[in-house]
Amino acid sequence: MKAFFLSLCFFLAASLPSYAAESESVDTGKVIASLVSSNDSAAPGETFEIALRTILDTGWHTYWRNPGDSGEPVQLDWQLPEGWNAGDITWPLPMTLPTGPIINYGFEGAPLFPVSVTVPEAAEPGTIQTLTLDFYYLVCADICIPENGSASIDIAIGETMKDARWNPLIQDALNRAPKLASLSAGIRQEGEEAVLTLTDLPEADFSDAYFFPFDQGVVQHSAPQRVAFGEHGVEIRAASDFAWENGLPEEIVGVLSYQENGTRTGSEITVQVGDNLDIGLNDRADEVGIATASSFTLMGAIFGALLGGLILNLMPCVFPVISMKALSIAKTAHGERTVIRREAWAYTAGVIATFLVLTIMLIALKSAGSEIGWGFQLQSPLVVAGLALLLFAVGLNLLGAYEFGTSFQNTGSRLTTKGGIRGSFFTGLLAVIVATPCTAPFMAGAIGYAVAQPVGVTVAVFIALAIGFAFPFVLIAYVPSLLKVLPKPGLWMTRFKELLAFPMFAAAIWLVWVLTLQAGPIGLLQVLSAMLLVALAVWALKIDRIFAKGLAIFSLILAIAVCLSVRPESSSTIDLTQETWSTERVDEFRAEGRPVFVDFTAAWCVTCKVNETLVLEKEKTKQLFLDTNTAFLVADWTNKNDEIARELERYGRAGVPLYLVFSSDENSVRAEVLPQVLTYDVVKEAIGRATNGSKS
Repeated sequence: MKAFFLSLCFFLAASLPSYAAESESVDTGKVIASLVSSNDSAAPGETFEIALRTILDTGWHTYWRNPGDSGEPVQLDWQLPEGWNAGDITWPLPMTLPTGPIINYGFEGAPLFPVSVTVPEAAEPGTIQTLTLDFYYLVCADICIPENGSASIDIAIGETMKDARWNPLIQDALNRAPKLASLSAGIRQEGEEAVLTLTDLPEADFSDAYFFPFDQGVVQHSAPQRVAFGEHGVEIRAASDFAWENGLPEEIVGVLSYQENGTRTGSEITVQVGDNLDIGLNDRADEVGIATASSFTLMGAIFGALLGGLILNLMPCVFPVISMKALSIAKTAHGERTVIRREAWAYTAGVIATFLVLTIMLIALKSAGSEIGWGFQLQSPLVVAGLALLLFAVGLNLLGAYEFGTSFQNTGSRLTTKGGIRGSFFTGLLAVIVATPCTAPFMAGAIGYAVAQPVGVTVAVFIALAIGFAFPFVLIAYVPSLLKVLPKPGLWMTRFKELLAFPMFAAAIWLVWVLTLQAGPIGLLQVLSAMLLVALAVWALKIDRIFAKGLAIFSLILAIAVCLSVRPESSSTIDLTQETWSTERVDEFRAEGRPVFVDFTAAWCVTCKVNETLVLEKEKTKQLFLDTNTAFLVADWTNKNDEIARELERYGRAGVPLYLVFSSDENSVRAEVLPQVLTYDVVKEAIGRATNGSKS
C-alpha cells in the first residue's frame, strides 16, 4: 500500500503542468502580481517559500514595512488549508525614495516578497492543496493609487521537488535580504538628534551607510543621515522624531544599509536604546576595514576640494572681489617682484585664515546639534544685511564717491590704509565670505563628505579648498611671464576700477533679495535705509566742515545699528479652519456665496504631502483662503471610502491627489480641476476665477 501511494504521488507530480509553481498573473492597474513557489511539491512537515511577485510600471513604486514619511506597506492576508502556517514577509533591502522635501522607503522595478510556508505533518501525500493570498499595496508616482487583488497557487503533497525556474530566484531574493548581524549597536538622543553608534563591523564601505528603523518615530525620515568614522566603529546622526518624547523601548530593530564589494547590501540589527558605544571618534581610524574606505574617500575629497577651490574663482558670486585683486596685481605687475609676492601671500593668508575661522565655527555649531553646511553664515539675516551694506560701500568707493587715502586698493575699508599687505589680506577675507553662496564643480561632494567627518578630516578638506582658491594669485606672483603680459598702468585702470563697481552693486542687490526671503518686507526696509544712511555719510565726507564729518560718523553708526536690528521674519500662526468633505457641505458653502477648495488626500500619498508642505500649509496660502472667504474641505482617503472613490471616478481619477475649486456661483455644476503638482500661483488664480464666478 505504501508503494502504491508513493507511485501515485510520483504520477501526480509528473502530470502537473509546468507552471504549477506559479499562479495566474493579476493586473491590478500599475502592477502585475502573481504567486510563485520554490517547490512544485512539498513533503508533510516541510517548510518552503512562496513569494508575491510584483512587476511595477516604470516610474511607480511601492513601500517597505516602514514606509517613511508617507505611504503604506505591502499587506498580505492568507487563506490556507487547515493546519498550514505562513510566516511574515522576508522584506527586501529598501531604498530611499525622495519626493520634494519628504523621504519614503520602498521599492521600484520587480520586488519579490517571500514568505515561509509550513506544511502540516498530517498532510496527506498525493493530494493537491490550494493556497490563496489576498494582497494589498499602495503604488505611487505623481499620484498614489491603492491596489489589491487575489491569487491562488496549487501545491502537491508528496516528495520534495524544487521548481527549476522559481526556486533559484526566490533563494537569490532570500540571500540578498538583510540578515541579522552580530555587530554591537547603541542609540541615544543628543539634543534634537538621534545618535546611532556601531562597533564590530564587517570589512565593508560604510561611508554612505543608512539606517532604516522598522518602526516610525525613531528618526525623521526627511532629515539627512550623517556618517562619522572612529577608530572602533561608525556613528550615524539624524534628527530624532516623536517616539523619543514618550520613551523608546529598551531595544529597537532596523536595517543598516552599506556597500560591500561594490554592491548595496544590508544587515538587520538590534539597537540598545540609551547605549553610547565608544567608537574612538576623535582618534585616527584603523588602517583596515572601515578605515580603508574612509581613507580613500579622504584623498578623493582633498583632491576635489583643491580642484573646486580653483574653479571657485570663476563663479559669479566671487567675481567682484577677485576682479579687485586682479586690478591690484595689474597696478603692481611692472613693479618690484618682492612686493607682488608679498601681497600674494598676504592674500593667501587672508583666504586660509577665513576658511579656518568658518570651519571652526561650522564644527562648533554642528557639535551643538545645528544642521548647517557650506555658506552657513549666510543663513543669518544679520550677516547678509551687513555684507550687502559692505559691498554697496565698496561699489561707491570704486566709483570715486569717496576715498580713504591713496593706499586704498582692495576692500574699500580703512583696514587697507596702512599698506598693500593689509589690503591684500582683507581682500582674501572678503573673497571667502562672498564665495560661500557658490559651489563649484567637484566641490559639493568634498564638502558634503567633510562636514560629516571627525574634526581633523574636516579641517584638512577645507584647508585644501582654501589652497585651491588662493593658488592662482600665488602662481601669477611667481611666474614672471604671466606678469609681463599684463598692460602697464594707465587710464584704462581708472575706467576698469569704476566698472568693477557694478558687479559690487549686483552682488549687493542679490544679497538684498536673499534678505527679503529671510527677513521679509521689514528686513528689506531696514537694509535699504542703512544704504541710504551710508550714501548720506559719503556725501557728508565731501564737505570740509566739522559738522559734516560728525554727520558722516553719526550716519555710519546709525546704518550699522539698523543692520544689527535685522531679524528673521517671524512666522505667523494663521488658524485656517478645515472641514471634512461631503457633497452636502460643498453645496451649503456655495449657497452662502463662498468658493470651495477641496483637497482629496491621504496620509500615504507622497505627492499630497509634498503639496501640503510646499504650498497648502504656507502662511500666504492660508491667508489667501481667509482673504477670499474660501472654504477648505478635506476628503481623506487614507482609509477606504466609497463616496470619495466615486467622486474621484467622476473627475476621471483613480487615485489622489485631486484638487477641486468650486465657484461661488451655484449655477456652475463642475469644479475646476487643478494640477496634481500645486504652486501658490495656481491656487491663487483658480480661487480668483471661482470668487468671480467665472468658472463654469
